[in-house]
Amino acid sequence: MAPVAPLGKDRVLALLRAGRLPFSFGSPHPSVAVLEQDGVFRLRELVVDPGEADAAAKVSMAERGCWMPEQYYALGRPTGRVFIEAPTLDALAEKVEAYPWPREW
Repeated sequence: MAPVAPLGKDRVLALLRAGRLPFSFGSPHPSVAVLEQDGVFRLRELVVDPGEADAAAKVSMAERGCWMPEQYYALGRPTGRVFIEAPTLDALAEKVEAYPWPREW
């Protein structure tokens, strides 16, 4: 996967309102996920475990001779900072509308 353009607030809202969860976004690589977790809906930072990344890089290098940024970012898990949280998708959409949207999202 090549670097991607930001998804943008309008597209995130459209996906939320369509109930198309989970999904991730961010530019140049996914850094945020929208998902239902622990009974609530969240916009949450994707975090890559360094140990898991090191192990995956070693395997990839041994098997294919390459390790690309896309492979690293694909290991991201929604375990980082919670940017927005709400009890329903509608409430999450309202909070997303009011959130100061970073350019890279």
